[in-house]
Amino acid sequence: MPGEGTPPPLPLSLRPTVSTMSSYDPRTPSRRPLDYVEFGPGLVDDIDRRLIGDTRRRKVLDLGCGAGHTAVGLARRGARVIATDSDAEQVAAARALAAEHGVAIEFHEAGPAELAFVRADQIDLAVSVWALSLVEDLDRVFRQVHRCVRAGGHVVVSLPHPALLTADPDDPTRVAQSWETRTPIGERHVHTAEDLVTAFTRTNFAVDVLLERHHGGSTPVTLLARARRLGA
Repeated sequence: MPGEGTPPPLPLSLRPTVSTMSSYDPRTPSRRPLDYVEFGPGLVDDIDRRLIGDTRRRKVLDLGCGAGHTAVGLARRGARVIATDSDAEQVAAARALAAEHGVAIEFHEAGPAELAFVRADQIDLAVSVWALSLVEDLDRVFRQVHRCVRAGGHVVVSLPHPALLTADPDDPTRVAQSWETRTPIGERHVHTAEDLVTAFTRTNFAVDVLLERHHGGSTPVTLLARARRLGA
């Protein structure tokens, strides 16, 4: 029995566990929405409209596109999309989804910091949905993105919140591993809000939106930031 003043455990249906992560993982080959960018659990459906606005005729870079739902959705909304993923099977799945919906997307099998094929200052918007938790060095990624994004352009990044990654799967009110760890949890690296803001600042971006969102319980599950590219 919980002691006095101790909140009872969350119902199993509300606990953010590995199933929560897999259901929002862009690499999961499931049917996901195409009419909006699903940045992660706990976020309202129209958050992408508020953060990225009208994408018609804009050049968009999707980092870690997974099965292609974000890239295809943005292309259907009129964006000119370049999409990357380091996994050949994911790129193939994304190509198939683009063909199914009749949209032209430039796909590359490449990691998020391997962007030599993108010309400097040509990207209006870069997005990444939960993919950068697979990367240890955010600074390296953002330096490359800064070269590609035009001055005044934006980067929108979502990550699994460190509270989700480090929570005890059986009781998410308890921390199973310190947020300060630099040891990956499974294949994912723990990036805090501090890490994200610091990496953007070091690479000459200015963060103008930072959100930490919950999904049905007390543990935050999604970390989301938008940053504007500084410099001429």
